Amino acid sequence: MMPSLTSVVAFLFYLTQTSLGYDYVFIGGGTGGLTAASRLAENRNVNVLVLEAGPYAEDLPEVFIPGLFGKGRAFTDLDWKYNTTAQGQMNNRTLIVRAGRALGGSSTINGMIFPRAPEEQYDVWGTLNNDSSWTWNALLPFFKKSEIFTPPNEFQASNGAQYLPEFHGLDPRVGRVKVGFPNFFFPQSELWEKTALHLGFRASPDLTNGEPDAVGVSPNSIDAANNTRCSAACAYYTPLKDKPNFTVITNATVSRIIWSSAGNGSSGLIASGVEYFLQNQTEPIVVNIGPQSEVILSAGTIGSPKVLELSGVGNSTILKAAGVEPVLDHATVGENLADHLHSWVTAFTNASVTGDPILQDPIFAQQQLDLWFKNRTGFYSGASGKTLAIVPPSLIFTDSELKRLLNETSADLLRFAREFSNGNKNLAKGIEAQHKLALKLYEADKAGPLEMNLSPFYNGPKPLDQRPRSNFTSIAVVLYAPLSRGRSHINSPNPFTPPLVDPAYWSHPLDVAAHVAGIKLARKMMQSPPLSSIYGGEFEPGSNNSTGDEDTFIKDFLKGVAGGDNHPVGTMAMLPRDLGGVVDTDLKVYGIRNVRVVDASIIPFPVSAHISSTVYMIGERAADIIKHDLQRSRNEQSIALDSPLKL
Repeated sequence: MMPSLTSVVAFLFYLTQTSLGYDYVFIGGGTGGLTAASRLAENRNVNVLVLEAGPYAEDLPEVFIPGLFGKGRAFTDLDWKYNTTAQGQMNNRTLIVRAGRALGGSSTINGMIFPRAPEEQYDVWGTLNNDSSWTWNALLPFFKKSEIFTPPNEFQASNGAQYLPEFHGLDPRVGRVKVGFPNFFFPQSELWEKTALHLGFRASPDLTNGEPDAVGVSPNSIDAANNTRCSAACAYYTPLKDKPNFTVITNATVSRIIWSSAGNGSSGLIASGVEYFLQNQTEPIVVNIGPQSEVILSAGTIGSPKVLELSGVGNSTILKAAGVEPVLDHATVGENLADHLHSWVTAFTNASVTGDPILQDPIFAQQQLDLWFKNRTGFYSGASGKTLAIVPPSLIFTDSELKRLLNETSADLLRFAREFSNGNKNLAKGIEAQHKLALKLYEADKAGPLEMNLSPFYNGPKPLDQRPRSNFTSIAVVLYAPLSRGRSHINSPNPFTPPLVDPAYWSHPLDVAAHVAGIKLARKMMQSPPLSSIYGGEFEPGSNNSTGDEDTFIKDFLKGVAGGDNHPVGTMAMLPRDLGGVVDTDLKVYGIRNVRVVDASIIPFPVSAHISSTVYMIGERAADIIKHDLQRSRNEQSIALDSPLKL
C-alpha cells in the first residue's frame, strides 16, 4: 500500500525538524513568549523555534484597525474562549475567559489599553520571593525596553493625554511595541474625568508611572504614525521574521513535552523534545533538543499548565484521573488562578455624539470605516479613547467599613488559605502570605481593588436586540486585586480537549464587598456634575429594587451579569517552593533542568492593570535572564577547555 502524499510530507517535515538543533523551543507565540523568543534570536548564533497554535492574523482589519476590536474573527477562531466551570457565586453560570489564539496571543485581540499597575504590587512579587530583582525599580527598565512611545500631539494633549518621559521607552533602536494615543476622543470622557476629580480622585500625570490610583487617559498599544494596533507579532515577529535563526510555525498545537530521564539526583527531569500537531494533521511531529537546549512554556495562564500536565508533570491524582501517567509530581501546577471580574453601570444619555450608532446604523458604520481608511480619524481610530482610574479603598469604603472588613479578613486568613489551596499545605502558606501582603496594601490605601472607566456608548451585558434603540453612557467597574483563588486542570489526555477552568470568582467576601461598593460609586458618578448634565436615567442595574437594600440588590444584579475580564494569572506561580511555587525567580520549573515559563501564569500576586504591558515586561526580563545564563554557561565551558589536563 502506497503512503498518502500527506503522510510523506509530514514525514519529510519531521526529518527536517529533528535535525535543526534548536537552542530554544517556545511553546506558544503569545505576548510573553514572542517577546523573549525574538530577543534571543537577536543573537545570530542562537537558533529559536516558536510553535504557535493559532494563525498569523496581522492582515485582518479586525486586528489592525483599533476600533474594530472584538469584531469579525477576533472573538471567534482567534480566541480560545475557555469556558469556566459553573461559578457558584455567579448563579452557577458558566463564564468565558478569552485568550488570543493567534501569533501575538492576546495582544492580537485585546483592547490595547496599556497602563501599568501600582508599584507596590510589583514590590509584593519581590517580597514573596525575597528577590529585589523582581520589584518595581528593577523591573521598570524592562517595561521601558519593550516600548517605542510616541508622546501625545497637540490634539491628544488637548483631550487629556499626558506623559512623563522618565517612565517611557523613547528609543526606536531599542524598543519594539509601538505605544501612543488614539486620534478620536468623545467629549463624555472629559465630563467623567471632571466628575471623578470632584468626587476625590487624583489627576494622573501618567498612568504608567506606578501610581495609577488616579484618573487619566491611558496610552494604547498602537502605532501612532498610522493608527494601527501594534501586537506582539507587529513588535517582535515582523522585525526579525526573515532571520534564518528565528523560525515560527503557526497552526501548530503542542501535545506534550518529551522527557529523556527522570533523574533522581540534583539534575532533575530533562526535556528532550516537543511533540505537536499541524492543523488538519493526525500524525504528530517531534522536535528533538539536546540537554543544553531549553523548552520555554509560553502558552498562557490556561495553556501552560495544560501542556505541562499533558506531559505528566502536575498533581499526580489529577493526572491519573485525566488518563495521563505522572512523570513528576508537582502538586501546585494549575493552582493559584486569579482573574479580574467585569461589570457595568449603564444609563440613557442626551449626549449628541455616542458610539451607539455604529451598531445601530450600518451606513454610518461604513462611513466611519471609510474615514479611517482615508485619514485615520473618526470612531474607528481608537478602541474608545479610554479615560480610566484605579480606585483606592478610601474612595469606596468609610474608615469604619474598611476597618471591619480588614479585621474579618485577617481573622479568616487561615480558613481561606486552606480552602483555596486544594489541599496543598505549601500553597496554603503561599496564599496566606499573599493575603497578608494584600491587607497591608489595603491599609496603606494602595490595594487598587477596582478599575473604573467610561464608555460613551452601551457597554453592558445585553445584546443589541434586547435593549432599547437609544444612546447610552456606560461606566465599567472591574474587580481588581482579587483575594479569590481558583485553578485550571486537564481532564483528558487529548491535547484538543479544553481544560477545566475555575477562577472561583467572588469566593472571598472582601472581593464581593469591593465590587458592590464600586457599583455604588459608579451610580453616584452618573448623577454627579458635570456628568449629570447628560444623564437620562439609569438603565442597569435599574430602579426595580424590590429588596429595599441597595447592597443586596447590586449583589443579585452582579451575580447574574458579571463576566471575566480576561486577565488570568498565577497558575505557574513564581514563588518559593515552600510557598507552593511552580517556577523560581529564573523562571525555571522546579525539578526540571531545562524548562522555563514566560507568560502571565508566573505572576504570583495579581496586579491592578490591563496586563499586556506587564507580560511584555516579563518577556523582556526572561530574555535577559536566559542571555545571562547562556553567557555564564559558555564562560564555564571556556574555562574548562582552557584548564590544564590533570594526569
